[in-house]
Amino acid sequence: MTAEDSGVRRDRAFSGAVARLLDRRVGGLEGETGRAATTTQAFLILCLALSLGYDIFYLTYDATGLRYLILMHNLWIALYVGAIVMVRLGHQLTAALAAFAIPTIQMVFATWFLGWESGIQLYMLGAAQLVYVLLTQRQRLWRAFWMLVSLGSFLICQVAFPASRAQYEMPQTVLNTMFSIAAVITAGLLFSLAALTHHRGEQARELAALSAEQAEFLANTDALTGLATRRPVLSRLDALAAVGGSPYCVAIADLDKFKDLNDEHGHQCGDTVLTEVGVRVRAELRVSDSVGRWGGEEFIFVLPDVSLEDAALTMERIRRSIGERAILCGDHEHYVTVSIGVTNGEHVGTAHYAIKRADDALYKSKQEGRDRVSAVRREPSVDEELPRAADRRRVRGAGA
Repeated sequence: MTAEDSGVRRDRAFSGAVARLLDRRVGGLEGETGRAATTTQAFLILCLALSLGYDIFYLTYDATGLRYLILMHNLWIALYVGAIVMVRLGHQLTAALAAFAIPTIQMVFATWFLGWESGIQLYMLGAAQLVYVLLTQRQRLWRAFWMLVSLGSFLICQVAFPASRAQYEMPQTVLNTMFSIAAVITAGLLFSLAALTHHRGEQARELAALSAEQAEFLANTDALTGLATRRPVLSRLDALAAVGGSPYCVAIADLDKFKDLNDEHGHQCGDTVLTEVGVRVRAELRVSDSVGRWGGEEFIFVLPDVSLEDAALTMERIRRSIGERAILCGDHEHYVTVSIGVTNGEHVGTAHYAIKRADDALYKSKQEGRDRVSAVRREPSVDEELPRAADRRRVRGAGA
């Protein structure tokens, strides 16, 4: 593993850890609303912790001179607790709006009181990403509103509230320290939000890919028998029938008198029989062979790299596997027989002719009494006969 791969893995692990921390469900909410609610709760807890930290700093620095700011911070803390309770009760939108309104008013007031050099207004820069994780797509008007409010408030704090006009004068060294701390916390918040957004984007892509795979599987798989449907079987046949392809055989099987079984015992019993036939058929095939449900009680087989004689033997094993053992269906059992037609395929770019011959061979099995395998060999084409005739003449010439 390269250093770059290790770094990518570490980044993914960290972003995943951040996302898992913020994605814990609250309030019984699911989906996008649930994710927004859990992120809102995490953000409110962060705001509560920061407010407590600033409150402690103000109390220890100058409890008398900063008493109005401390009093307001106590109010903010109470409001944050109330907002957390609201999100826990499942009121996602109310809590999200509180998560924007309370910090915005808090930061504007604190910047007005201390001056923009304190850096408290920097927290508003997180609104650009917060609106997309605290509010849902259905709440996009609120997103636009709070984006404008946050950016407007930041500009007001930056322009209208310098330290020279502040309500409380702090030494420049203290203001510089506060500004640096606010910048670091804001950067951490932005990074965490970026990690969360990245992780959720990855989750969405993985879910979309999984959904596409499931849809493709469902489209290509018969729900009753677990066998392939027509489409993948025909695709493989067309690939084998391409010019220059390897030898292959095609077989079509049809359960004998299946309609009578359905009429007498019901479709549920018929479905049980089809499911069991699918299990027995797969057990007799090679890994390279394919079998699909052709329609109703018919099945199609694709056998690559096999002679017609060997393919007929395989079909004979399948015929015996289906017919020699009873199939249980509730409180009774059935012995089901199958008629099969098999042929070898050609390489002309389409498997249509091979399918037609296999169907003709199946009809032959039905005509001859059912419960049997009939093989029909394709007639060689003119292009194949000419080389063979030339080979025979060379053999005769060598013998003379």
